[in-house]
Amino acid sequence: MVFTSAPWCRDLAVPFPETQLVGDFVLEGVSDGFEEKPLLVCAETGQSYRVQDLDYRVTMLARSLAQRLGWQATDGPPETKVVGILALNAMDFVPLSWAIHRIGGTCLLMHPTSSASEIQTLMRKANCHTLFTCRPLQPLCEAVFAALHEDPARLFLLELPDDDANMPATRATVSQLIAEGEHLPAVASIPLQPGETRNRVAYLCPTSGTSGYQKLAQITHANVIVNSLQAVTLDSYATGPKSQTTLGILPLSHAYGLIVLHTLMCRRDTTILHARFDMPAALRSIQQYRIERLYLVPAIVAALVNNPILFKLADLSSVQTVVCGSAPLSADMMGAMKRVRPDWDLLPGYGLTEAAVIVSYTSQHSIFPGSVGSLLPLVEVRLLDANGVEIQDYDVAGDLYVRSPSVMKGYLGENEADSYAFDQDGWLVTGDVACMRRGADGEEHLFIVDRKKDIMKVKGIQVAPVEIEAQLLNHPAVDEAAVIGVQHDATGERPFAFVVRSRQVDAQMDEATLRQALAAHIQNTLSEPFWLRENIRFLEAIPKSHSGKALKFKLKDLV
Repeated sequence: MVFTSAPWCRDLAVPFPETQLVGDFVLEGVSDGFEEKPLLVCAETGQSYRVQDLDYRVTMLARSLAQRLGWQATDGPPETKVVGILALNAMDFVPLSWAIHRIGGTCLLMHPTSSASEIQTLMRKANCHTLFTCRPLQPLCEAVFAALHEDPARLFLLELPDDDANMPATRATVSQLIAEGEHLPAVASIPLQPGETRNRVAYLCPTSGTSGYQKLAQITHANVIVNSLQAVTLDSYATGPKSQTTLGILPLSHAYGLIVLHTLMCRRDTTILHARFDMPAALRSIQQYRIERLYLVPAIVAALVNNPILFKLADLSSVQTVVCGSAPLSADMMGAMKRVRPDWDLLPGYGLTEAAVIVSYTSQHSIFPGSVGSLLPLVEVRLLDANGVEIQDYDVAGDLYVRSPSVMKGYLGENEADSYAFDQDGWLVTGDVACMRRGADGEEHLFIVDRKKDIMKVKGIQVAPVEIEAQLLNHPAVDEAAVIGVQHDATGERPFAFVVRSRQVDAQMDEATLRQALAAHIQNTLSEPFWLRENIRFLEAIPKSHSGKALKFKLKDLV
């Protein structure tokens, strides 16, 4: 059986625009009457951008970038003009990406916790020679540019609210580029043919996919536009066309945060943007701006539930709904939050980078604790049993396959990975195990039962065990290694390593000392979400199948 969206949200709220770049679509919006309302507000300074402010900044940035990079909007395909963004949540993060699109380019997004080697790998893979960063990450990016022998003139800075005004910038800033653009000629518009945006790549988003090393998901303009419209359509069934004030703490370098912000601006919500997550600061902004909707990840929900004193730090009475994604939110955690804040509606959702990004989402119209909500408009899912037979019934779990116009174009330069990500009929293979259930109101809801894939989520960031295993095996004192994810209240999950020691190297070293050495080795080679800390256990042998594959389900019993 192919499961589809509910009858009340089967079609999009407005027709899909066939010839618009994503930024131009968002600036046009789907809600009227909010022209003077700020779409972005800096939580720290109060600086705000209305639609016309955003359009102006995009226009001027496009002019200056075209001049500095020597690019014309109509010269060459987007994949030959890639600009990287490695920064915290700057106010100009998304406007910058739209300016890159206007001159015919593509944005490579990289997470601020990325290591130098990870950044270099992604830039090489994407053929990226231009990078925007921010002051806290500038030393890292300078080192990367030196290692790659890139032109330092192609390293630029996005400003943050806490930049030291007394310390002159050593690289051109976005503000300087905007000032330059005021004295430069207009950029020619890109003549888009109907349907062209379905293949034109807007963002390259790092993802580990269903298994293996980081790949770059090619997210098209149509993908982002459609997913924004899908989310707006489902949400507005219960809320109507009203505009809200929302909390913006999700990292814009992550597909979840990026697509959510596009959706909010499309709907003309006001987002109070935080450069980085800080719990007390987030709570203060809820009180100051009377924020009505929070977009969180389960780790933050858990922190609130486990530390009820936090609810006394600020007046949170304005909050009506909490949207939660990036990792599963259990029914137990939903119940615990409901006991603490019965006035808040928790709205879990499900998605993945490859689906760009939301597949299902809980509408206030129909809340089923433990589910990840209703399928978005135009989303179809299939569930297959262990024999590959399509499941026809409710409450029967199977491998989850997804089809939606928001699903990515494919991985960049990864034909073999594409063959695993899509079946022969073009359905996206999620690697998750799910079932469909009917709620008491008769509505269908999606439940994520388990994750078939090994990928874990640490603070919402995908962590592939194979990357940690590879680094452990590079250490001379390690013969074998297997890594699993274990639940962690603060981060959602944490990696846990099982190691078989070498009998030749450091054989006399005590376990505590070797554990510290291996933890330091991982810390020096991978970014923070991959760190093991004390989560290392030594075994005589790792349980394996006949084919030699580690039986990780058995390892979970040893934690």
